Amino acid sequence: MALLAGCSSEDPSDPQAGGDAPPASVDAQHGPVFPECGGISDETVSQLTQVAGLVNTATNSVGCQWLAGGSIVGPHFSFTSFRGSPIGRERKTQELSRDSVEDITIEGHDGFIAIARDLLTGTDTLCEVGIQFDDDFIEWSVSYAAQPFPDPCEVATELTRQSIVNAEK
Repeated sequence: MALLAGCSSEDPSDPQAGGDAPPASVDAQHGPVFPECGGISDETVSQLTQVAGLVNTATNSVGCQWLAGGSIVGPHFSFTSFRGSPIGRERKTQELSRDSVEDITIEGHDGFIAIARDLLTGTDTLCEVGIQFDDDFIEWSVSYAAQPFPDPCEVATELTRQSIVNAEK
């Protein structure tokens, strides 16, 4: 027990203790509340993605996921809402893992659009759109497995636009 007590030199009453922790008085500025699945119906996802047999395989308080026939093999589409989470960290991850990441504005809100390409065909197969709202952001991910399929960024942009329009302001 004495060994454990000897490992910590931080005094809880010391204002410098805690390092990078933000001051307790800083409150996050939240954006709108998004309805379940970004306010997008299963039918709309199927229509825009042009994938028959989509199954909403996951619905929870922060998002939804649709898979063709419910299988993890094949195209997949998802909506996620991040409360009090920095979009910059997500963008940095995209910059490290995608072929291109650019700025985008949808319905007056700024964010990024990230694209991954099939190395053999040069075809864009995955597109992720993240849009910031104060200290929150949403992200739509559209990923196809095999041709033919529509432009994933057109699909992701339209799904994002519709979610923004459906948000509870």
